[in-house]
Amino acid sequence: MNTTKRFSIAMLCATAALGTSALAFAETGDAKPQCDGKGEGKGKGAGMFKKGDKNADGFLTQAEVGDKRWERIKVADANNDGKVSQPELQQAKKDGKMPHGKRGPKA
Repeated sequence: MNTTKRFSIAMLCATAALGTSALAFAETGDAKPQCDGKGEGKGKGAGMFKKGDKNADGFLTQAEVGDKRWERIKVADANNDGKVSQPELQQAKKDGKMPHGKRGPKA
């Protein structure tokens, strides 16, 4: 077999392998979203949100987090319903309403 045929066969095999692996890693349409407002997301704050959400309803309230923490996060309550969801917190951080990852000065 000459060099050109060997090279062509090698390229064909490499292309087939690449195409197969790309299909294997393709995302399906029924994938679970990272954040559904219930504190199950995979972001850095997901564990803290879940820990603060004592009744596991997907929201933080003043009663659950305490007065001091509520004063920091209440700016994220976009619809003024007295509770903050994880998407509301993420949006507030994105909008610059809350410093991301900062808790302010210690007393």
